Amino acid sequence: MDSTRDGLPEGLASLTGYQLSKCGWWMEQRLEEELRPLGIRVRHFLVLAMLGSSGTLSQQEMAGYLLLDPTLMVGLVDALEERGLCERTRDPRDRRRHSVRITEDGADLHRRARALADRVGADVFGPLSQDELRVLTRAIGRVMEPFWAEQAVRPRRKPAR
Repeated sequence: MDSTRDGLPEGLASLTGYQLSKCGWWMEQRLEEELRPLGIRVRHFLVLAMLGSSGTLSQQEMAGYLLLDPTLMVGLVDALEERGLCERTRDPRDRRRHSVRITEDGADLHRRARALADRVGADVFGPLSQDELRVLTRAIGRVMEPFWAEQAVRPRRKPAR
């Protein structure tokens, strides 16, 4: 019989990937709750975060960064645009491409949502010292380097049927 560690069977507690996956899931659930009063979800927040720091991005670029199917990205941008939080224009060089930029209202909402996200992160990672958090952040970044490099070369596509 498996012993338990930290409230989990040892077989799960000893799997770093499982623990990391559940930590991300837990943070996302907490953030969804915090964002609800603002009328947005985590994916909307992530789009505003990208636009807030990058200026203008194409829908395809954002879908690639979020690892989303482009049709889902269109729906996210539609919802944000309807609320006046972003603006979409056709790229004059490529009519198939839409460029998206954050509006002033979008930037304001992003600032409020970011404060909530920071609070959730501070709560979840509260048991760690600042040094431990820096080490964790750097370590995750190093682990993910090959993944992000591969995504830049070969973006995620829907599997062929």
